[in-house]
Amino acid sequence: MPTFKIGEDTRRELERFKGYMRKQEYTDATVTGYCTYLSRFLRQSKLLQTDTLKEAIKAFLESERMNNPRTFKYCRAALSLYYMMISGGRLKTKSETTSTPELAGLLQCFREYSLEVKHIKEDTVNSEVNHVRWFLEHAFLHNPQGFPEGLTAGDIRKYVVERLAALSDSSKGRMVTSIRNFFRCQAFYGQPVHPSIFRLPLSPAVWKKSAFPTTIDINIFNTLHMIPDGNTATGKRNRCIILFFTELALRCSEVAALSLDDFNWYDGCVTVRNTKNGSDRILPLSAMMGNALVEYLVQARPQTSCRTLFVQFSHQRGEPMGCSQVRGVIRRNCAKAGLEDNACGTHILRRTAATKLYNSGNSLKLTADILGHESLNSTTHYTKTDLVGLLSVASSWPGGERSVE
Repeated sequence: MPTFKIGEDTRRELERFKGYMRKQEYTDATVTGYCTYLSRFLRQSKLLQTDTLKEAIKAFLESERMNNPRTFKYCRAALSLYYMMISGGRLKTKSETTSTPELAGLLQCFREYSLEVKHIKEDTVNSEVNHVRWFLEHAFLHNPQGFPEGLTAGDIRKYVVERLAALSDSSKGRMVTSIRNFFRCQAFYGQPVHPSIFRLPLSPAVWKKSAFPTTIDINIFNTLHMIPDGNTATGKRNRCIILFFTELALRCSEVAALSLDDFNWYDGCVTVRNTKNGSDRILPLSAMMGNALVEYLVQARPQTSCRTLFVQFSHQRGEPMGCSQVRGVIRRNCAKAGLEDNACGTHILRRTAATKLYNSGNSLKLTADILGHESLNSTTHYTKTDLVGLLSVASSWPGGERSVE
């Protein structure tokens, strides 16, 4: 692997960035990775003034998107964080311009359809709009006469082969799904769409639903909340964080967004507001969770004007925890429980909790309501792990039981 000589100015900037990330409680692995991307940017662009930094980052990211698509999203996250450190503002790379007014109109229509008709969360909409933007710009460049009514599945295949070859199958699938959703939007508004597009294979992420969902050992899952040290303030907080995943199967973004104002202590329930489909849901609190929350709020949570439930204890004391800090809590405690790295995520806890909910005798509709699924199709994935139910309907071996020598 080639090595690069880093100038003293670049070294100081990287150290400053490391300090900033550690104050935000990023993990050591993330700090190291993000500094790698920033170092690459600084070697190319040198140190810039704030007023020219945004354009330099955007130009660099455009190059990265084409040349290093596998790591593009991590590079974008690193440089967005760096820009926030320098300017105090957001980079907002999502507001990219398109080459023609026609493309801009199509993308705006797709954005409104995704937000207002499908009720998709804005972050997901932004991602899908970007996927579609890249495809449409490629399609317009290669087939301007047939754009967009004359586009077929062949144009999408050509785009995947020519521009997405370096991506993983999962990433390709997400992009193809976004493109299919765009054409569904076109059909919804009565625009002609070639039927071959809707015969494209679904994304690998959907094909994986034919298999059993990945979960963790139920005994480890049931005792995971006991891993944090309950004698410390941090341990009391982390225990509550874990319980929101194992008891209520919340998403990471939902846990991070919980507010003190979301709790109805008289009725013993919590309103989950920052949901993927934009609809609030009210969930009951178990006695164990209620007691853990009271212990955290009374004995551990620092005095702060912040209304977010989970706050930081070090560096920016009293400031809200973000999704990255919540994920860090889960990763560290799952590792302490002896789980492999690929089983230390927040979503695997949600999947395990969902499976446990359904296997406990709850109906599919109730399980979907607890999970916040708008469509039951999203929930049926978890019914495949109902081993007790499968055994109850299994037929005996033809010929009856017999001993085998």
